[in-house]
Amino acid sequence: MTPETQPQSSPQHLLQNWIGGLPYQLLLLEKVILPDDFPFDYSPRSLDTLETHLLDRHDSLQDPDKRAEFVASATAYLGEILLGIAGGSWGWNARPVDDLPGQPVVCPDPELELSPVAPMLLISYALRVRTGTAFAEEIERLRQAVTARRQAVPGWNPLKEHTPSVDPKEPLPEHPALTAWLAEREEALKAWAENAFEGAWRWNFHPDTLDWLEAVVRRRFATVEEFDASRDEPFVQGACWYMGEVIRRNKGAVWQYIPFTPDAEPGSPGSRESVWTEVPFVDQPDKRVGGAAVPLGCLRELLLEKEMDEEQEEGLWDTLFWFRPSSYAYVGAVLQRMDMVTREKVDSVLARYAEWAHEELPPHEVPDALQAFGVAVSAHADDVDCLEESYAGILEEAAALTDGAVTITDVRLREDEEEGEILEFARNGVLVTQQTDHQSDEYLDQLAIMDFIGHVDPDPGDDPRRFYVADYVRLKDANYDNYFVFASPEQATALEKQLGLQLH
Repeated sequence: MTPETQPQSSPQHLLQNWIGGLPYQLLLLEKVILPDDFPFDYSPRSLDTLETHLLDRHDSLQDPDKRAEFVASATAYLGEILLGIAGGSWGWNARPVDDLPGQPVVCPDPELELSPVAPMLLISYALRVRTGTAFAEEIERLRQAVTARRQAVPGWNPLKEHTPSVDPKEPLPEHPALTAWLAEREEALKAWAENAFEGAWRWNFHPDTLDWLEAVVRRRFATVEEFDASRDEPFVQGACWYMGEVIRRNKGAVWQYIPFTPDAEPGSPGSRESVWTEVPFVDQPDKRVGGAAVPLGCLRELLLEKEMDEEQEEGLWDTLFWFRPSSYAYVGAVLQRMDMVTREKVDSVLARYAEWAHEELPPHEVPDALQAFGVAVSAHADDVDCLEESYAGILEEAAALTDGAVTITDVRLREDEEEGEILEFARNGVLVTQQTDHQSDEYLDQLAIMDFIGHVDPDPGDDPRRFYVADYVRLKDANYDNYFVFASPEQATALEKQLGLQLH
């Protein structure tokens, strides 16, 4: 912490201000300055595109403040990528630059014995030489230094100091107060939805339902005072939970809760003055520059705008804009952290889907990504060529995920005079039968699949993993296949929290 007596112009204070503003600079670059198709994945290859944009746009910006804004945000992004290559931390060079009292620098891992790199100077150099390769050349220089160190010290890797509110981190342990609140709210969902939406059909967690929720809140409360007086009542608490669940299920956020801490600094999370204290909120701690929101505060803000007769600029739906979507790369990282897949498997899948590995993955496509990484199977909901072959394919693919614990053979679909069509197969040599009901000879019986998929679970005493039915937000015109995720209870809980799924 910077001592209060330290001058605001001191290098330490300027560095802290820079690091504190990094999330804003990065979001500004992503959400405002650069086009939507920029590969904002913090990869070295994205720097080629960034350098191209700088060369194309920097000199055409007539407003000096806009140019400075562009350079500052590009500095933040460039610096974070350099730190990802060479490790180390942000530092501050106190030598004045133009009208600035110094500039931020990247200090590589000390074991590399490299001088600090000034991203602003590197940007100036790129704008001067206009080769389009200045960033790539610096990346290559740092990589060579890292490679040389690894050769000298096998197993060595550069260490990057954690950048607050930028680098991913582990979610907070779930507080008992949050656990109880989530259970209570989910139990009360049906009654709350009947009350709020005058019919439970609207609570499908689709982003568009936030517009309906907003309308209900505005209609129910005339003033902020009325809202505050009702904040602990079922309607408001249910609205907070529903809004958070829409964000969680569509953007892969997690519920968080920070209890009151007597030693917390005034205004910081955990203090009485903080809006984050003792209130459930949704967060993306394991995503770089992830979003966060306190649903209670978002709902209250609607009434503040109404009370002050301000023109509505943003609604509840717009809150989703600040949350980072999932991607194949993110799903792979989550699975690897939980030891559900190997690094080699992640790399092979990302190579196969390289063109969109970092693109937004809508919630209905997350289960498909799990299947691509080899931890789930699917049951096609559209027409199929052959029912028997399709059932056999599902069973055999599921059995393959058990690492030999379960084998499925002799799958056949036969007619039975009393029970209709019967699916039968041998599980580890023991006959299993399952009644099916087909409305057509081209569509699988999805309910029957949900019943018989449990026969592919390994014996509980040998392997705790089992197949879970995955529920997800089904967007308009999206596929309606059913997915079955193979995971342990602990892994299933983590997948629910980090990928926005419901597994049962």
